Amino acid sequence: MTRVFVETTVLADALLKPGVRAKAAKDAINAADESLLPVYAIKEFKAGPLHHYVWFHGKLVTTQSWSKTLEQLRKTAMSSFKARWVSTSVEALEAAAVKNRPVRLKQLVEKYGADATEDRTVCDRYRLALRSIIMRGWKGRRKLTTRVIHELECYPEDELREDRGLIELGETDCHPKDECALASRLRREPKQLEALQNAVEQQPSKPENQKRLQTLRELRRPSKKLSSSQCRHLGDAVFAFFCPQDATILTTNERDLRPLAEAVGKTVQTP
Repeated sequence: MTRVFVETTVLADALLKPGVRAKAAKDAINAADESLLPVYAIKEFKAGPLHHYVWFHGKLVTTQSWSKTLEQLRKTAMSSFKARWVSTSVEALEAAAVKNRPVRLKQLVEKYGADATEDRTVCDRYRLALRSIIMRGWKGRRKLTTRVIHELECYPEDELREDRGLIELGETDCHPKDECALASRLRREPKQLEALQNAVEQQPSKPENQKRLQTLRELRRPSKKLSSSQCRHLGDAVFAFFCPQDATILTTNERDLRPLAEAVGKTVQTP
């Protein structure tokens, strides 16, 4: 029996990405006898890729102009802090372009009127395509795999709402009463935590690895409380830790995840 443990990147590919990437992700999930999706992946999906799609959709709504939206995207690209937002927005454009089917000029005139500009109609068509991708993606998150596991008591999985054309994500973060719900589960396996810490220490010293390393160190100190921000910093370590021993982590981020998975005796597969 084959089992896969679906990581956030594959979840995002299957639900948001266009054509070949979505098909590859879904085929890899469906090829397994059992596919498992941890709620942590849903949490990361909403706060990451889905958030960026919604952000770009919001630009289309507020500017009502294709050229002005692209101008704002270009300005955002100048911020290193939001570089991931921009790259994901470009993927959103690609996905919307695939979804948009060619239409005749007559159909556009009937829908938008004879005085409508190309700038406005293109903006509106991308907005509608993107809205459909976002809504369908979020609605399908728990239907993609055979099981959804590892529910998080401190994570309110709010549904999406719309307000004057804008999509509202609701909560994207956890709200622990005392500390992150994962903390007690992680501390039950101190040897795995140590192995993950050693593996991260061998990774390149980029900011996300430094934050992950600091969080793993503090987890090994019982007096320290794991905060919601530290929960986010764990990232790849969560998938390596919680993947069942007889399952394979399904990810497109093999380079970063494989060392962590191998450190605790797990395997990794790409679609």
